[in-house]
Amino acid sequence: MILPPGVVVAVLGATQILGWGTAYFLPGVLGPAMERDLRLAPGTSFAGIAILLGLAGLLAPMVGRAIDRHGARPAMATGSAAFAAGLVLLAFSHTAIQALVACLIMGVAGALALTEAANAALAAMGADRARRRLGLLALASGMASAVAWPGLAALEAAYGWRGAVLASAGIHLLVALPLHLFCIPAQPRGPRPARPPSQKLPPRLRWLSAAFTLQVLIGSAILANMVLLVESLGLDRASAIWWAALVGPAQVAARALDVLGGAKLRAMTVCSAALLLMPLALLLPLVVPMGIVYAAPVFVLAYGLASGLMSVMRPACLIELHGTDGYAVVAGRVMAPVTTAMAVAPAAFAPLLLTLGAEAALSIAAVGVLGAFALLRIAARSA
Repeated sequence: MILPPGVVVAVLGATQILGWGTAYFLPGVLGPAMERDLRLAPGTSFAGIAILLGLAGLLAPMVGRAIDRHGARPAMATGSAAFAAGLVLLAFSHTAIQALVACLIMGVAGALALTEAANAALAAMGADRARRRLGLLALASGMASAVAWPGLAALEAAYGWRGAVLASAGIHLLVALPLHLFCIPAQPRGPRPARPPSQKLPPRLRWLSAAFTLQVLIGSAILANMVLLVESLGLDRASAIWWAALVGPAQVAARALDVLGGAKLRAMTVCSAALLLMPLALLLPLVVPMGIVYAAPVFVLAYGLASGLMSVMRPACLIELHGTDGYAVVAGRVMAPVTTAMAVAPAAFAPLLLTLGAEAALSIAAVGVLGAFALLRIAARSA
């Protein structure tokens, strides 16, 4: 049975919320209890995110080749089973080594079932309206923290952190796995895509990968440390938390705007505009004489809008420059360093912020994003 594209997008949106919510966002709620129970240093649980995403990035090219040969269905179903296995191991962990092995298993699961695999499943449905489908998926994925954090908190209050993790494993087995098995389209009929004669990407895609890697290196660092950053600019902690929390709704709003009307513009054009908005937002608290109380909300909202657009534009630009044939293989190569940058950036930026201060950190970040803009324009000219 072939399901309508809208149903497939809805299914992928639901499973992405489950995947990101029980992996990337899990330490935000359960981390302190896990660290106390496993006798880990405070904040150590967030290192699991770096391990998970780093391994997912390393495996991305290999997973992309498998998806292009066999379709996204078996990869994503296997990813759901691997998520369940990793979460079960985490729930029964009593040492740091056991927790590390659980993170490694979930890293394999992330490569098989998170964003790049979902994007490949949508790309396999053809280039027509692909950007709208990608935007709708990103819109749904943006709700992961809003769904996961309250859900995990309620489960922890009722059953403890181990019970919450076990329940998350059950959700992957009982919800995500069947959805992937029965709702994701099978491999399209026809000849399988030929294996490229060379492992090298064409120049335009190498420049594109470099642009995305630099942007994500900055973007992931800023988003993960947004509370600390706004607080360092001069707001008290309660106000910093309040305003920093607005970045999520701003990201979702940007994705919604693109879905509603942004497809009239080329993806590379919108991506360029987002990369110009980012440094303006980063420098705003430093150059606008309105006071941090007024500048902080504008900074957070503007940056959230730009980063929300980028999450849609990365796969959209890749489709615009490459097409959908053999998408998963190419996306695996292009996005592998991007995922690695997402993994290492948050931990690398915090010492920079604490050592140099918010003004210097924001200035360095703005220069980095302008570098990403320059690389993107080189990619556009090379196309």
